[in-house]
Amino acid sequence: MSNPFWDYSLAAYALDGVATSCLALQDSYGLDVNLLLYAAWLAGMDQRLIDQHLAGVEAAVVVWRDTVITPLRTLRRQLQDYPPASGVRDEIKVLELRAEQLQQSMMYAYFQQATYLPRTPRPLQDNLWQVAHFVCPGDPAWEPSIDRLVTLFPL
Repeated sequence: MSNPFWDYSLAAYALDGVATSCLALQDSYGLDVNLLLYAAWLAGMDQRLIDQHLAGVEAAVVVWRDTVITPLRTLRRQLQDYPPASGVRDEIKVLELRAEQLQQSMMYAYFQQATYLPRTPRPLQDNLWQVAHFVCPGDPAWEPSIDRLVTLFPL
């Protein structure tokens, strides 16, 4: 189930500050960490994310994310303050990560069949802003957090 997007995501997420910034954007604004990583991965290939592509990749994963990943995350977080459940919480975390990997496999499959993404030098900020605008139209409160995230990815 590994693919270049998953490999990139593991490496990028391990960079100092990336996980914290992505999770803060997820928790504060509802941005999908996998969409943020996807936008950054595309930028690393100088591919500019466009509305049609973003809508398509979102449509490919929304049901999986909403019915599997989000409930697993919610349950794991609910068990966080319940020490007797630490083993169960750890098992749920493993399942959540596997579910995230499957989501990324769906995203990569969508990418492979996509017909067109424009080439643009260094579109990282544009791509991340595109995701934020898609999820939070009309709410620019995420701008400083996205700008910070931009600085954490290597160019």
